[in-house]
Amino acid sequence: MARSTTTEKKGRLVGKHGDVRDHVSNFNFWGEFFFSHLVVRLTRKRTFTRPQTWIIMAKSITAQVYGCIRDADYMKAIDLLEAKLGEFPRSRSLLSLIAYCAYHNQEYARASEFYETLTELCPESEDYQVYYVQSLLKGGSFLDASRAAASAAMASTSNTHRLRLLQANAEMEQGMMVASSASLSTCSEDDHETLFALATLDFREGRFAKAMETYKIARQVVGSDQPMLIYFIALCHYQLSNYDASLELIEEIIGDSNDNDQDQCNESFLVEALNLKAAILYTTKHADAAKHTTTLFKENLDAISIHNDAIINIAKDPSIGIQKLEFLLSNQPFPPETLSNLLTLYTSHGQDHLAVEVFETNNCLAQELLPPDLYAYFNALMMSLSCPDDAILLLEAHNAHRAPNARAARKDSLEATIAAGVRPAMTSRPTTSDRPSTAAERKGNRALAVATKKFDAILDNFIPTLCLQAKLYWDKREYSRTEHVLQNVADFCSSHDTWLINMGHVLFAQQEFEASIENYELLMKRHEADLLELPAMILANLCVAYVLVGRNEVAEELIRMIEKKEHHWAALRNGKDKAHSCIINLSIGLLYCQKQNYAFGIARICKSLEPFEKNICPDTWFYVKRSFLAFAFMLGAQSLHIKDDLLQDILCFLSKAETNGKHIPIKSDSAQATVASEGQQLKNIFIKICA
Repeated sequence: MARSTTTEKKGRLVGKHGDVRDHVSNFNFWGEFFFSHLVVRLTRKRTFTRPQTWIIMAKSITAQVYGCIRDADYMKAIDLLEAKLGEFPRSRSLLSLIAYCAYHNQEYARASEFYETLTELCPESEDYQVYYVQSLLKGGSFLDASRAAASAAMASTSNTHRLRLLQANAEMEQGMMVASSASLSTCSEDDHETLFALATLDFREGRFAKAMETYKIARQVVGSDQPMLIYFIALCHYQLSNYDASLELIEEIIGDSNDNDQDQCNESFLVEALNLKAAILYTTKHADAAKHTTTLFKENLDAISIHNDAIINIAKDPSIGIQKLEFLLSNQPFPPETLSNLLTLYTSHGQDHLAVEVFETNNCLAQELLPPDLYAYFNALMMSLSCPDDAILLLEAHNAHRAPNARAARKDSLEATIAAGVRPAMTSRPTTSDRPSTAAERKGNRALAVATKKFDAILDNFIPTLCLQAKLYWDKREYSRTEHVLQNVADFCSSHDTWLINMGHVLFAQQEFEASIENYELLMKRHEADLLELPAMILANLCVAYVLVGRNEVAEELIRMIEKKEHHWAALRNGKDKAHSCIINLSIGLLYCQKQNYAFGIARICKSLEPFEKNICPDTWFYVKRSFLAFAFMLGAQSLHIKDDLLQDILCFLSKAETNGKHIPIKSDSAQATVASEGQQLKNIFIKICA
């Protein structure tokens, strides 16, 4: 049945740093886009009524077969039955039992072959025709299922009803919503399965509130203790962002479930409920609780659980998460969002060539599964590797076409805000002036929530293609064109964090430091409560900008505040550290080195890595060695003189690199290159120069 799947990862595209204008941070293109949505896959779940048949075989064989069926050992039952099939190839009883066992063994394609044979042998049996269509549907042969259902002639009203429901579900799986709706219109609306199918159709088309009401009616018809219907009502609440209501229903499922074995787990919808709970916790920024929930699955029971586990734990080890998504993509069926998340992870970890390769290989699938904006993004990315100018033109046309919709959604959101007359949030201590909201206010607030959610979704879809267009200009060092691209959509994009980050970066690159400070400070104010969740390079850029405009004391105050937050953060997480202050100090040291104030810059760099064993890594070492090499070159050219105490500090620092960097590999032509080996080389260079 439907299972909730999450997609968020967080991530941003990490670029390489070039000249002085981008020495602190490069362009950020991702923000919080691709992992902020969950896509739901709905399939029908049915069971067969055991066929009533006479078995033409010895009593001992009969007992063995039915014993296997009783014990759910369908594979052994099939082996016993097929051993007799050679003697009786057209035996209705044998074929019927093999088909039944194959279906319950989840071999739906095999079951459909046997039921097709039975429809030919026994054309008068309407049950076999129903079972044949049902097996095709469960096996994913939706087109064949809808054709078989449409061509079957039924005399029984109940079988006609069942067949129309199967046909409607097959059409729904093919995306033929109009045809599915027409098929459902011929079914009795008093039947709970019809109600379920109607609700599913509404859900598929995004009418979540209407779907939820229909699911509730179906729950009243069949009884309130149906975990399947409870789950789908919770799913509708989730899609409507009613997370508390959804979690309450999920806890009801978990509390009533009995997960002693696989069958009971499937019937109780426990796995689905846990997946949805993990998705809600992840969406609401409770990452640790989401990770804990994934451990309750016992094992990765299905593709949905594997997918969610990969996404929720992606920060721990991206390579493992990517491997899981690659595995899912190569094994049908897989969650629809697997492809988009895999492409996004490749790109966010600097593996554009892999993203393009997978996109090209699965292009037909990408057209089917990826949203239009996401497809346009990866299509332009593929083009940009061979012809960046054509990619820019493609993105420019795409963004120009999408911008009016975003502006209209922004206008609707503002109008809904005014109409709702939004009051300030209540404090923890209500005053005497607080009063219950009226029906009109509640209606206005609901309209505001809908308009805001619509605008946020449109904006989240628009930002990646916008930033890719800006990035292509950035890569050509055409910073004014980059700024122009961003400024053209400032009227509706300036509220988005990613836009603010990128505008701050491009202003910084053009040495418009006061303007860049305004963008960075606005971001900092928005994230005052969770400042360490901002990328460290943004805070580093801000501190460097403060220094460049002569506001050194403000930069130092910000660094002290960040250090305090880091200590508090580590205390709450058993010593796990954040390295924001290290990166900020390193950036300031690089700035002074590039200004040829090496004495202060090198001292700042050495200080930035304290404690050394915590802060040394390939990324920080890259900038350290670049500054040291530049300083060594100036010394070798006799352009500078070095004081003894600074030389001793450098040699001491490089000795620490030798000691602590033995097991830190770095990218180099030498396979054996480590921080320790390069630290030793630098140490020898300084000793020779200063000898």
